[in-house]
Amino acid sequence: MSQSFVVPALITATALLITLIFLFMIYLWQRINALEKQKPGEITLAANSSGDALLGFKGKEIWVALENPGKFSVNIDELRQRYTFILSRHIEQIIDQGQMDKQTGKEAVPESNAAIGGLRGEIQSWLPPSYVARFYRVGRDSAVLSDDEVGELRSEVRALVKEILERLGMSAEAAGIGSLITSHTLEFRSNAADGKDPEAEEDQVQPTT
Repeated sequence: MSQSFVVPALITATALLITLIFLFMIYLWQRINALEKQKPGEITLAANSSGDALLGFKGKEIWVALENPGKFSVNIDELRQRYTFILSRHIEQIIDQGQMDKQTGKEAVPESNAAIGGLRGEIQSWLPPSYVARFYRVGRDSAVLSDDEVGELRSEVRALVKEILERLGMSAEAAGIGSLITSHTLEFRSNAADGKDPEAEEDQVQPTT
């Protein structure tokens, strides 16, 4: 192979390599910029997540938005109002699961994510694992106690609900939601035996989804 052919070939190969490196660097730069501009509420969720969004937020994104209202261009008051129902139903579902598992001899703490049904379909809700575990334990403990013995658990649930809602800027609703949750779970058996309608207590909270 003559030297006159080798030199142009090397030059061409070098130029092609430099071009490829340059294009790759542009691609990386664009990807980094896109990630940096992405809002926390736009984080891509896992493929196995179920449930729809609430005002554009799903699962943990709702929690993050409510804890950091100034960082998101969304009507936080509307988000809080609509999430009230979803959150209360999520907590009730965890307590119910604890009661059911205790009665069937199983023990499996639910995941933080849950698809909660509402008037407009299912919404993906999220609770920190520590709260999920505590509500689940309350459910399990309540399954083996008489109605007269659940007073301490009732106070614990209401205290946990108050703690959660204070974190989410919804402390004004704490008393109503706490009473609603205990009425639907810990007090359900005694209410049913007395012929009371637990749904009548929902007048304290008027959630919309």
